[in-house]
Amino acid sequence: MGTDLTAILLSSVFFGVGFVIAKFFPEASLLASFFLVGLAILNVTLAFLV
Repeated sequence: MGTDLTAILLSSVFFGVGFVIAKFFPEASLLASFFLVGLAILNVTLAFLV
C-alpha cells in the first residue's frame, strides 16, 4: 500500500471519528478535537517521512 493511500485512509478514519463524536455527543467535543488534531499531526508526520 502506498504512503499516499495510507495517509488518505488514516486521515479519513480520524476525520470520520471526530465528526461522528462531535455530531452525536456535543458534550464530548474535546474528544472530537483530539481526533481532529491527531489527524493534523498524522498528516504532518507522514509528510516528513516521505
